[in-house]
Amino acid sequence: MTPEAMPRRALLKRIAGISAGAALISTPVALLAPATATAAEAGVPNRAADTHPTSANGWALVDRTDADQGVWSCSVPGTGFSIDTRIGTVETLLVHVIRRWHYEIEMLREGEVIGWRPIAELDVKGPESNQASGTAVAIRPGAYVKGLSGGLTQAQRQTVRSILDDCGGTVRWGGDDSAPYEGLFYISTPPGTAAVRSTTCPLGKAAGRLRSWNRTPGMGAGATA
Repeated sequence: MTPEAMPRRALLKRIAGISAGAALISTPVALLAPATATAAEAGVPNRAADTHPTSANGWALVDRTDADQGVWSCSVPGTGFSIDTRIGTVETLLVHVIRRWHYEIEMLREGEVIGWRPIAELDVKGPESNQASGTAVAIRPGAYVKGLSGGLTQAQRQTVRSILDDCGGTVRWGGDDSAPYEGLFYISTPPGTAAVRSTTCPLGKAAGRLRSWNRTPGMGAGATA
């Protein structure tokens, strides 16, 4: 059938179909992508890509230590032992906690402070899960049992408050939790790029202050007034 013999309405439909097909062929693929793709362009984080499991405080879990996952065996100066903890800012804060406890509350020995533990051994929803990300330590867990309080004297509790003040609110004491765990201390601030790298964020400022004290004679953990 020639165009002349084809009814006018059928001819117009065919022309419209050909035009639409040509437009699809010439349209860039990016314009055919789902509308959700514009979220990334607008700076909205892609949560679907962020699937690494975390502990309760938002830090990434680690399945082993000393294996390029950020958690290593670190010495605790003045105590004679080491703990497995996330190196850097977290290490500075938690080591300070341990040292002040050692000097001012009770002397600690090898094996009495537990840093990293595999998540399979912990309550995945509780604050002790932070041990599995290398951001918590449990001091004498056999003596300070989760769920029980009253293990510290009033003077010792005051020392704990002083330790927390040193850390500028970036470390939380398990004794303040609804299910008290008086031997547990953990980082209370989520990581984030700024929290890890910036010297002006709470974590960075607190760690920087403690490092300065450690370099100054008469200051820092173990210093006498």
